[in-house]
Amino acid sequence: MTRLIGTLLALMMLAACSSGPFLDYTADPLAVEPPGSPNWALALPKEAGREDVRTQDTPVYAISAEALLGHFDEIALADDRVEAIPSAERDALSRAYVQRSALFGFPDVISVTALELGVGDAGTRASLAIYSRSIYGYSDLGVNQDRVGRWIEALDERADRVR
Repeated sequence: MTRLIGTLLALMMLAACSSGPFLDYTADPLAVEPPGSPNWALALPKEAGREDVRTQDTPVYAISAEALLGHFDEIALADDRVEAIPSAERDALSRAYVQRSALFGFPDVISVTALELGVGDAGTRASLAIYSRSIYGYSDLGVNQDRVGRWIEALDERADRVR
C-alpha cells in the first residue's frame, strides 16, 4: 500500500511539473513522423496522400477552411480540461491545444491545420489534419484516437460533409 501511495504521489508531482511549454506543440500534422509508441492519433483527408501513417480519415466538408477551423476551435475548447496554446499558431489556419487527464493532469497536445481543398460540386471544400499525442507515457489506452473521433463527430453536427 505504501508503494502505491508513493507511486501515485510521484505521478501527481510529474503532472504538476508538466505545466511548462510543450516542445512539439507546433508539429505540422501534414509532415509529422509519429513516434514508435501507440500514444498518438493522426487524422488526415485522403487528399493529403499519407496513407502510411494515417489512423483516421477526416471528412471533406462543404465549408471554407477558416469556418471549419472556427467550428473545430469551439468544439475543442468546449471539451473538459482543454486550453488553446496561442503561441503554437504556425499560420491563420493552424491551432494547437492541450488537454489534461482528469486524474493526474497529464497533458496531451493536439495540433490542427485546416485545409482548403478547392471548389467542387458542393461549392467550397475543406478538411482538417489533426495530430493528437500524449506527452508522457508509452500507451494512452486509445484516448487520443477516441478524442479525434469524438471531435470529428461533433463537426458533423455543425458542417455538411461532401463525402
